[in-house]
Amino acid sequence: MTTKPICSIKWNSLKKADHKFMISKHNFRKTDDFFKQILSALNYEKGIDQQRIALKMIRDEHFSDSELEILIPIIINIAVDGNIDNLPSAREVLFNNALNSNDIVRKKLTSMFDDFLSSEDDWIYMRLSELLIFLNYNDLRKRLIDKCKNSTDENILDVYTTFLQDYGWL
Repeated sequence: MTTKPICSIKWNSLKKADHKFMISKHNFRKTDDFFKQILSALNYEKGIDQQRIALKMIRDEHFSDSELEILIPIIINIAVDGNIDNLPSAREVLFNNALNSNDIVRKKLTSMFDDFLSSEDDWIYMRLSELLIFLNYNDLRKRLIDKCKNSTDENILDVYTTFLQDYGWL
């Protein structure tokens, strides 16, 4: 049994647009200010769509350690306290870069961790716990859970309870 090729006008239009997009993406990567524009898009907090596009570009790109030193803290902030639509893309970028030889993601997240904990914000705690699970950083996860468990804030205690119910980890 063979299937006929899709030849609808809409499908052909989509194929052409995708091809043009791939060419544009390739040409953009070759520009002198590629890194600067990516950085600008990530830092534009009201530009949720721009952040999403930049995260997709970063996901497929190989940056130097010095560039990652700049990018990773911004991406961590998006993954923990950014727009919910961009969280999965930010996590994916962090995961893809977490295994590099210099462990930049772990170092940057560890250096930012106390600031996240001092926020006393249940939203940030929940997103942070999800990120730590995703990255499998058990030592930081334990510190966060201990902070939640010992809190007097009901919302933060709910993060602890949710964490135990969903992940069964102490």
